[in-house]
Amino acid sequence: MAGMPLQNALDLSREPALHSFITGIGERASLDELARLRIGTALRLRRASKPIRGCAVEIRSPAGSPLGWLPREDEAALEALGIDPDTATVRVAAIVPAFQRPRVRIQILLPDPVAEVAPAA
Repeated sequence: MAGMPLQNALDLSREPALHSFITGIGERASLDELARLRIGTALRLRRASKPIRGCAVEIRSPAGSPLGWLPREDEAALEALGIDPDTATVRVAAIVPAFQRPRVRIQILLPDPVAEVAPAA
């Protein structure tokens, strides 16, 4: 096996994505929910009815538990790209150990570009 290239079981870099992270983990996420996260875990975005500190898009675990918030500047990027947070495909890209809670990087997959449509004759 020497000389064979190592490959990740899940290569998250192959699809175009918006790279971000979860803010507010220390306030929102339970330790049990954080312990269940793995690279590649699918997450959900949900527009909150009441923004907290200017953040309006909540990030939830597969079970629906709150994990934190999408940073405001990334909310604006989603809007500019025409991506609806409620239908976006989101997954964990990395989990970085930190002092009290890990930092969780995420990927929001970009939709396939719309194929060019020929004008009507």
